[in-house]
Amino acid sequence: MTEWVPSLTKIIGIVIAGILMIFLGKYNQKKRIAPWQKLFFQIVIAVLIIAAGVKIEFLRNYSGGYWYLENLSIPITIIWLITITNSIGQTDELGDITPITVLIAALTFFIVSIFQRQGLIIAEILSAFLIIFSTAIILLKKKGTGGKYKHFSSYYMFFGFMLAIIAIVGVLKSTAALTLLTPLLILGFPLVDTSYSFIANYLSDNYLGNVSESKLRQQLIEQGFSWKGANMVIIATCIYLSVIAAIVSIREDLFLFLIMIGAGYLAYFWLRQRVLNGEKIIEADEYRQKVEFFGVPLDRINCHQALEYIERFIEEKKTHFIVTPDTLAILRARKDKQYLEITREADLVTPDGSGILWATGFLDEPLPERITGIDMIKHICHLAVEKEYKLYLLGAKEEVIKRTVDNLEKLFPGIRIVGYHHGYFDSDNINIKDINCKSVENDIINDIVSKKPDFLLVGMGVPKQEIWIFKNKEKIGVPVCIGIGGSFDVISGKIPRAPLWMQNHGMEWIFRLVREPKRLKRTICLPYFIWLVLLAKIELLFRSER
Repeated sequence: MTEWVPSLTKIIGIVIAGILMIFLGKYNQKKRIAPWQKLFFQIVIAVLIIAAGVKIEFLRNYSGGYWYLENLSIPITIIWLITITNSIGQTDELGDITPITVLIAALTFFIVSIFQRQGLIIAEILSAFLIIFSTAIILLKKKGTGGKYKHFSSYYMFFGFMLAIIAIVGVLKSTAALTLLTPLLILGFPLVDTSYSFIANYLSDNYLGNVSESKLRQQLIEQGFSWKGANMVIIATCIYLSVIAAIVSIREDLFLFLIMIGAGYLAYFWLRQRVLNGEKIIEADEYRQKVEFFGVPLDRINCHQALEYIERFIEEKKTHFIVTPDTLAILRARKDKQYLEITREADLVTPDGSGILWATGFLDEPLPERITGIDMIKHICHLAVEKEYKLYLLGAKEEVIKRTVDNLEKLFPGIRIVGYHHGYFDSDNINIKDINCKSVENDIINDIVSKKPDFLLVGMGVPKQEIWIFKNKEKIGVPVCIGIGGSFDVISGKIPRAPLWMQNHGMEWIFRLVREPKRLKRTICLPYFIWLVLLAKIELLFRSER
């Protein structure tokens, strides 16, 4: 009988042993038999499969020679079968991801067997069977059969037993130079987890206690990983080791193996450091209805609610300060402590950037909508006409601010703009020594105070406008002070606004970049912002909430 025709005795032995292992798993799930009794029955089944001709007879070493096991063949086979069976059969803690690890291992064994082209038909059939079986369990769970796979946990010892057999009749029987390394990699995490659990039980005088409890996952959780994060580390480890196994079995390069193992460890070390010491990028404050994003407290409100706040500010007759940060302003807050503290002192902080909405939604703390500076001005002007509120405009160049006033008066007939001034008096620096500039600033403050506006709109750019308002808000006593960035340039007609479809799809920044190439230096910060958000997402997925 050639190698391409599988032994009927082996097939019958595998089928019978597999059925017995299923019965043992179901009986153990129902009766919870003692560990030593379970081990005894597993050994009996292992002896049965050895009698059918499935055993580890030799291994090929890296130098090209063979290690013939001879008298050690049977005990090594039993140890291998029992170890893998119990490694995969962890039902107490790893049960919820066991079908996933089985699918990864079976798929890798199948790929390795195909690429080695050794005619390992039994291994390929068993691998395909486990791929189908484990996939079916995963899909059934996703359709709502429960949060865990407890209904199928009686099959886990059977899964482990079949994977151990696949390794014997498949990879370990091949002529590849690193045959022993390949199955150890594919089954690496379950093997290490069981060994660690056994040692932990031994050190706690538990000996043959509950070895199927995952001690490695407990360690991951104690190191700061969430339950879900620990599962993801386990699955990622299984996938990565399986990829290494497939590459090593095809390339047979020990140096490449060492590099990939080192890279994997560095990746885990980096992730662990991020989980333990990573920056807290986003945090919800449900009581105040705010989302702190890079420390900036963004109000979780829509435009209509913002206007309600503004009306209340005016009624209170006290000075209130509104900040409208965009994506780049949020990045600035990470480095500029003064700007960050100003935003934290503001009475209202609304998001003026599609990037902010994307990031907060991606990090599971979505904001209702984007409230741009220009849209805020339009709503304020409508409100001002309706309630006869007074406005004062400060910022931009002389000709720009004049055209802004003219255009607003045309767009909103009856609006009361009681004063305006350009923003080029260089007064944001507290240490400035230019007496003329300070005199101009004082004149502006006196003008604002004398005209008693209800709104002060300041367009001098971030963070200059926020610093100026924060420094002078108590002097001017305006009920609503708001920084609106470059909105005066748009309202004046100096810079056209992006088409509506670009605004709705968060592409306004592209339009501004095309119109103003000088903004490129600022725009190149956006990939860095995306990178920070992706890091934050990783940390949210893996980090335990403490």
